Amino acid sequence: MVAAARVVVCGDTGVAHLASAYRRPSVVLFGPVSPALWGPPARPQHVVLWHGDGSGDPWGADLDPALRRITVDEVIEALPTR
Repeated sequence: MVAAARVVVCGDTGVAHLASAYRRPSVVLFGPVSPALWGPPARPQHVVLWHGDGSGDPWGADLDPALRRITVDEVIEALPTR
């Protein structure tokens, strides 16, 4: 499914890594962990959305505030136009 996708929108998960491996355009949502650690390669087809400061708990039971700050409008704006 990822290999055939026009664009992949997902959290910082294995799906994001598959999008990178298949060179599919992606919009990846990051919460507590900096995309500098686990983000996609710096290629124009990958967009990272992150409002964190690196202080969140990646194993927390509750939604990280940084992830909560990403808006639907931001995601839509980040989608490729073609």
